[in-house]
Amino acid sequence: MKTLCIRRFLWVFSVLFMQQVVQAQTDTSAQQAPVTAPAVTPAATSGTYTPLITIENGKTKKPKVKKKWLFAVDVDAGFASPANTELSDVFKGGLNTSIGLKTAFFNNKLWVRPVAALKYYFKKVEMAEPHREAFRTWKAGLELQYQVYTIGKFTISPILRADNNWSSSQFTRISDEKNENGTGIQTTGKILTGSGISFDAGVMLVRAGDLYVKLDYEYYKPDLKVNPDYVAEVRAAGRIMPDHKEFDCSSINLSVGVNLNFKK
Repeated sequence: MKTLCIRRFLWVFSVLFMQQVVQAQTDTSAQQAPVTAPAVTPAATSGTYTPLITIENGKTKKPKVKKKWLFAVDVDAGFASPANTELSDVFKGGLNTSIGLKTAFFNNKLWVRPVAALKYYFKKVEMAEPHREAFRTWKAGLELQYQVYTIGKFTISPILRADNNWSSSQFTRISDEKNENGTGIQTTGKILTGSGISFDAGVMLVRAGDLYVKLDYEYYKPDLKVNPDYVAEVRAAGRIMPDHKEFDCSSINLSVGVNLNFKK
């Protein structure tokens, strides 16, 4: 009887001991379980990412991101058509070229382009001997391009531009053969010289950031000085010739160009 009581006591004690062990293991696992924070991954948007926000002294602080300046080179060439009879009676058309390095502002909407350009009209003239008459204008100015609309791979940008111009008209003898019976202008070299400010307004259509077509109207009316030798020659022939004159050299320009993009 005493032995049976001892066995029952040991069995009950064993069951209670096992329950205590299991309970202790459960509590220990709960206390040691690490508290993990959800992983934060940078949000990718078109090749850029949002920097992580750090907490310093209880305040949120976003690190500064250095701006990446965008640069590009525009090179174009095309046809210049005189926009008035004063110039179109002499030249039917000419060459218009420009080159400039530009940079972007306002989320790459506005492009500012310092530009250098050349406009060149020329034709062959038969006088006492063959001559080439040319009207040349060197330009240096500033052009603004603003992207207003995008259709697929094409972007439409109005343009405004102002240039300082240096113009000259000249006769160049293209043959040493002289016609003894012929009459005509004997003065060669620069006949007209002068400078002035021109203003352009137009629109450009850019394809996928590389090729573009530009159409613009240029207003340019310089006061040109006449070569004194030419004035004397004309007056000796009994005709009236002023020593300077304002010419309307406005034109409509159509150009095709390439846009070379690169980052600093």
